[in-house]
Amino acid sequence: MRAGLTAMVIICYFPAAVLATTLRLSGDIDLLVLDGKKVSSSLLRGAESIELENGPHQLVFRVEKTISLNNHQQILYTSPALIASFDTQNVNQVNFSLPEMNTQKQAEQFNTTPRVALLDGNATPIPVRLDVLETDANIHIENYEIATERYNKSGKIAALSRPAQKIADDSTLLSGISELDIPPSQTFTEQRLKYWYQKADPATRKRFIEWTQHQPAS
Repeated sequence: MRAGLTAMVIICYFPAAVLATTLRLSGDIDLLVLDGKKVSSSLLRGAESIELENGPHQLVFRVEKTISLNNHQQILYTSPALIASFDTQNVNQVNFSLPEMNTQKQAEQFNTTPRVALLDGNATPIPVRLDVLETDANIHIENYEIATERYNKSGKIAALSRPAQKIADDSTLLSGISELDIPPSQTFTEQRLKYWYQKADPATRKRFIEWTQHQPAS
């Protein structure tokens, strides 16, 4: 039960919706920020995909790939941080597609002109706006949220502006009957768990996961 609950939390790291899009994770992609929020690598470790709501989204990521140098030595190439905006309104799956990048020359070309395509489940290109995310020289991963916010205010090609999300209260998930009148259904309980987990900061999420691991199996 503990393992199952932890797995559910990982799957529900982002809001679930009746209509959802599966973002397939790639071993060559280091996902940093999703829709303005830092992505926790510990939660995504080993995951093959995450679920997104249908609609506009924005990713900040780096490409990390082992390449061969001119002297035949191999190194881990890490690209500049890239920012991509796209819409999944009519898309049920998103896959990354990278150009061939096995040599130092190809990596240098990618640095000069980054090219990353997004494909749906039928390998059809998804319209995407791609740009390099400018960051401070000594920026830490915790600051990518700030860099993303600054980028979106700039109005550049991949900027994503969205109306402020109204914070829902528990009454929005009720149907005229007080939550205290009847025992909550499992569906209702799961909805609230997903909602509040997504709202929590990384430290709170970590404490919650640790707490679930110490709960007795039912």
